[in-house]
Amino acid sequence: MNNFLYWIWLQNALGFGSNKLSEILLRTKSIEEFFHSGLSFWVSLSIFTQSEIFRLSENLDSAKKIYEKCTRLGYKIITYESEKFPEMLKNIPNPPCVLYVSGSCSALLKECVAVVGSRNATIYGVQMAYEISKDLAKSGITIVSGGAFGVDSSAHKGAIDAKGSTVAVLACGIDYPYLVKNSSLRENITSFGAVISEYPPGYQVRRFNFPVRNRIISGLSKSTIVVEARKKSGAIITANLAAEQGRDVFVVPVQFENPLSEGINALIEDGAKVITCADDILKRNSRVLNKNINITNSNESSKKTKINIPEHFKFILDKMENKKIHIDDLRNLTKMPIYKLSVELSKMELEGFINKFPGKFYKLNIEKFN
Repeated sequence: MNNFLYWIWLQNALGFGSNKLSEILLRTKSIEEFFHSGLSFWVSLSIFTQSEIFRLSENLDSAKKIYEKCTRLGYKIITYESEKFPEMLKNIPNPPCVLYVSGSCSALLKECVAVVGSRNATIYGVQMAYEISKDLAKSGITIVSGGAFGVDSSAHKGAIDAKGSTVAVLACGIDYPYLVKNSSLRENITSFGAVISEYPPGYQVRRFNFPVRNRIISGLSKSTIVVEARKKSGAIITANLAAEQGRDVFVVPVQFENPLSEGINALIEDGAKVITCADDILKRNSRVLNKNINITNSNESSKKTKINIPEHFKFILDKMENKKIHIDDLRNLTKMPIYKLSVELSKMELEGFINKFPGKFYKLNIEKFN
């Protein structure tokens, strides 16, 4: 029990989203030792605000109340040092000290993919989120989302219908009556995975909680998929956090006249990769291996497989002329809108026709045609 109390105390003192845990772990052998080291030591580190010093000076009473409430409600507590704490989440700059969990911790230890997007998604967006999540879950991947309406709910439902695993990350305590109409879905999620939060039981929803929470959605996940989003939205914040954390960002293409396309097109311009189904991600993960597979035999080693190149790809490939070219130069040559060109380039990269280089440069993949 005591070990949990020190970690809960630390999270209460630092607040949510703090990046100071790594510095603390460098300066002390354990969180218990840090607790007992006292005011003079904390001040000497010169990394804490006055408010943080004040909260560090509190005793363990608040932590005990949280621990006892979790015990009564049947919630699990995972601390940063626990073997059950997801390794991917440890590797972000500002991991939580504690996760409160309703459901199975094992879902957090599988490969995770985040699926996020608008609460007011179209029928197309809802269906795409559902199908992609369902197919990824069938392959053994845990689907992570935020438990809200629209894309989030569809992603969770897809994983559940596949009898796979899914995780909802909340921006409040997991017992707080957030989106009451979605409470039955959260109950189902605990049967197929987990509902988690860094916020203790009873903690209310506040607007600024959501961007802080989003770092956990992306931090748990190897990749983040965005399905329909406005330019200023939580889904875009999650995608940007994923990129900052060094994770892959994928988007589902949206018709230009759809107002929910503006965030998607902005992500594409920033280098997000376009997908239309779960297979695009699964194939991408194994593409390097597939390139090295030789399926010819001694009698047919000289034969080449004919490559069928779609006409709209040929047009772009002709403009590239087997040289490394920037997307802006290619846009001038093709006269295509940047959002449409970005979508086509992402598809061509996924199918192996071209390679992408840092700085939005592209070049013909010669290996594809040899």
